[in-house]
Amino acid sequence: MPALRWFAPNAVAACAGALVAGLIDGRSAGALGALATAGFLALIAIPGIAVASAIVRGVIAGWQPRVLAAQLVDADGAAPRLAGWLAVVWLGAFALGAVMFQSVWALALYTAFRPLATSILEPAFAVAAVLGIVALSRPCARLFAHLAARLDAQWRRGGRRTLLRPRLLFAAAVLTALAALWALWRFAFAPRLGPLDTDPLYAPAAGLAATLAVHAAWPRLGRARAPIGLGCAAAAAAAIAAALIAVYTRPSLSLEIWGERPLVGLAIDGLFDLDAIHARIPLAAFRPVAQPAAAHPDILLITIDTVRADHTPPYGGRADMPALAALAARGAVFDRAFSPSNVTRRSVPSIIVGLSPGRVRGRVVGWALRIDPRHVVLAERLRAGGYDTAGFMCCEGFWGKAFHTGLERGLAHLEIEPRGAVLARRARDWLDERERRPGRAPLFLWMHILEPHNWAVGGELRSEDDRRVAYDRTLAASDQMVAEVLAAFAQRPADRAPIAIVTADHGESLGEHGHPYHSTDLYDAQIHVPLVIAGPAIQPRRVAETVSLTDLVPTVLELAGFVAPRDISLDGRSFADLATGRRPGDPDAGVAFAQMIKDRSSPGGLTAVIKGRWKLLDDNDNLELYDTRGDPGEHDNVIGQHAATVGELRRLLVAHSARAEVSPFP
Repeated sequence: MPALRWFAPNAVAACAGALVAGLIDGRSAGALGALATAGFLALIAIPGIAVASAIVRGVIAGWQPRVLAAQLVDADGAAPRLAGWLAVVWLGAFALGAVMFQSVWALALYTAFRPLATSILEPAFAVAAVLGIVALSRPCARLFAHLAARLDAQWRRGGRRTLLRPRLLFAAAVLTALAALWALWRFAFAPRLGPLDTDPLYAPAAGLAATLAVHAAWPRLGRARAPIGLGCAAAAAAAIAAALIAVYTRPSLSLEIWGERPLVGLAIDGLFDLDAIHARIPLAAFRPVAQPAAAHPDILLITIDTVRADHTPPYGGRADMPALAALAARGAVFDRAFSPSNVTRRSVPSIIVGLSPGRVRGRVVGWALRIDPRHVVLAERLRAGGYDTAGFMCCEGFWGKAFHTGLERGLAHLEIEPRGAVLARRARDWLDERERRPGRAPLFLWMHILEPHNWAVGGELRSEDDRRVAYDRTLAASDQMVAEVLAAFAQRPADRAPIAIVTADHGESLGEHGHPYHSTDLYDAQIHVPLVIAGPAIQPRRVAETVSLTDLVPTVLELAGFVAPRDISLDGRSFADLATGRRPGDPDAGVAFAQMIKDRSSPGGLTAVIKGRWKLLDDNDNLELYDTRGDPGEHDNVIGQHAATVGELRRLLVAHSARAEVSPFP
């Protein structure tokens, strides 16, 4: 019984902390959603908080703070020695933090960001710093105590009460620490880190506050302890029951909570296999409807990371890309193709799901987006339609098993390799071996090349020309990889050639509008991408009509001989008729949208709509309008000169934003 009484506040505080954190995390999910959210979190948080509380209380008991205070406080109530040790703890923590920060930074630069070398050397810095702080702690504490006593003596000469009372000292230490942390964050860290999404911190902060409040109040509750403890336990049990009911009777609610509740999503990941839930859906549910008597050609989709259109040969660029130039000469070149976002984790899911970024449900994991298991990706649709499917992808963070992003779903054969040249060779070897097999089904192969994303790594780029040359060099290297894969089909007759699609997930700013890379704005440098399609039935032509890569899923399905769905699961609309020449295209028609979504490292809140020559940017506070034909660099904001155009584009943006609120799931 004494052991149970000692552990009781840990359990009650754990229930209270987990419930408060869960309710805060699920505050906009409705009554059942909020209760289930709290239940999911309670399943893993209650044991963790209870054990952590027990450890902290045990450590405090071992230190015997009352006995320690009696030793550090003088008979007159002053505690100069306590002031000295608090100063040592505060300065020691600051010194240790500074040493760790600087050493990690220096080692990362010195070792070229190699994590193994950094992780081996960093403990040496930490141990040396701790030993130095420990060695200096006692003499420094005595020095600070002496100085504090001298200052306090001056203060007390007028008959005033000592300033070195323990409570005042602890309060001053806490306030000083908070002020220092705020100043460090405001002036040292935030300018370097850029925008960060702090929303995920609210729930754990509230849970921690509730846990501490229970522990602080417990000694004073007296007879109220039992009813309060039982009430917390009952509430936790009800929340856990709601979570289990949601799993087995409301799976869509469970998946919604997983996708939209960052803290609780981690709990659900640890407790349930979301991929197994998705795997229960029969393949027939994804099967597209075949067009009558339509052929089913091989489809080759190559997405290259971080390629802006105007640096590639089909768009007048100077990069050495003969394979892409040859493909463009015999295929359709889309002059005005736009990516749905300016960062891979938002654009690639949008491209392969066929939804605008705002309607793709999921959760950021690492640098990728783990998409909601209810989404159906392009490879799943084609595999259900009878296609063999294969993926040759860079990198593990997006397509590997560690993060389970779902982007790899439907790819029956998957190889992941960070080196693009090796990846292309492996794809070529696999294709050559497959070509020798009889009775092959049609093939969908997707290859994603990363090289241009890392164009600025490994060199000192002092001038604008240096940057452009370095960038174009990676485009040329990527083109060799494209050529390697296309060579696997070189001996085929024209009627058996694959439909080859080459595009990019987003562009790259090279200093335009003050931004050196991507993920910062929605000007054309970051979202205007190449799009070349060649193969059977594709007419060599230039297409001036605006298209979006969100339209790629229905387009590929139609080119593969299927009827593209037109339901809430897709935002995109097929432009296959433009590629085949069945429709000439209108330079003033076609609409593309782009979005920056708020998440861990993006401030979000920026949208763009492109229609014909006009482009409207909206950051919720200001509007910008550009005539991208007459002003391709987007330097002249003509927002005040074309009221009718602005009105039309704003209506399109409003309708697009409204659709983003519509669930993509039936």
